[in-house]
Amino acid sequence: MGESNDIKSSWCVENEEQPSPVHRVTMCSPQPRPCNGQCPWLVANHGKTVNLCYDHEVPGIPMPENGFTFARWKRACVWHNDLRDGVYGYGSLCHVRLQGTRLRPGNVWDVVARQCSGALVMQQREVLRQVERGESALTLRGAGRVAGDMLGRAVAEHELGELDIRELLQHAHSSLLDPKIWSDAVAPPLSEREMHEWERLRRLAWRPTDTPG
Repeated sequence: MGESNDIKSSWCVENEEQPSPVHRVTMCSPQPRPCNGQCPWLVANHGKTVNLCYDHEVPGIPMPENGFTFARWKRACVWHNDLRDGVYGYGSLCHVRLQGTRLRPGNVWDVVARQCSGALVMQQREVLRQVERGESALTLRGAGRVAGDMLGRAVAEHELGELDIRELLQHAHSSLLDPKIWSDAVAPPLSEREMHEWERLRRLAWRPTDTPG
């Protein structure tokens, strides 16, 4: 893995064939937009079956033999299994594998990938909805975890209603308001109000402060 990759998290996953956790996963920071046109969180891909021709950036990693279908139920399962609780796992990973991914002896993997931009955008939108409305597609624990990840500090569940929307927007992903990222199996699309209001608040958050003359 090159030095330019910003490591955000790493963990181990148990191999069903062995008693100890042996698969190693390294997650790098997300790209500014969804990768390679095949992100399952892009509306244009919903319902399509494609060959994941550009699934891996590392030669020698086996590809799926059959087409992959971007089905709504798959997004719902991924969300339910870990994304709604803000837990890093395979649902948080981009499917493109980076240099450093390799198969080790014993049929165990070192996986290096970026955080999925589409999944992160979906989570961050739901944090904003939780703060604004007191409810979202995230669990309270998940909203606290994602908000803490955005702000770089621990956020308890009871603090969610006290968070500053402008501060959250200042630290949100650059594709937060991209209407092409969405899954109706998980959460409602961006409303016109959210797009305009969140963009207005984000601009206010980034407005340079006046300096004394």
